[in-house]
Amino acid sequence: MLNIYLKSKIHMGTVTKKKLFYDGSIEIDEELMEKVGISEGEMVLVVNLNNAERFITYVIKGKRGSREINLNGAAARLAEEGDRVIIMAFTINETPVKAKTIILNEQNEIVQEK
Repeated sequence: MLNIYLKSKIHMGTVTKKKLFYDGSIEIDEELMEKVGISEGEMVLVVNLNNAERFITYVIKGKRGSREINLNGAAARLAEEGDRVIIMAFTINETPVKAKTIILNEQNEIVQEK
């Protein structure tokens, strides 16, 4: 039987910019994406810790090393710059998988990897 499992999590990311009039998506620093195994175009669930909003969008690769997490399009209305977010990607599998997780500080620097 197939189940849906968490495969990747960016925990405590900080929203750095919002672009309302842009194709809808979340733009994430390419280095952060690689650390947890999130691909460009992949669907993610985003949880805003400041206001409890939850939304699904897709990922756009951001500039490597920029430490930016930007919300674009309609998603930009669901958070403010400086809000802390959790970004999660899932996989469909027959057996559980061990999720790759990174925890970030307020500057979106990695402080812990799991």
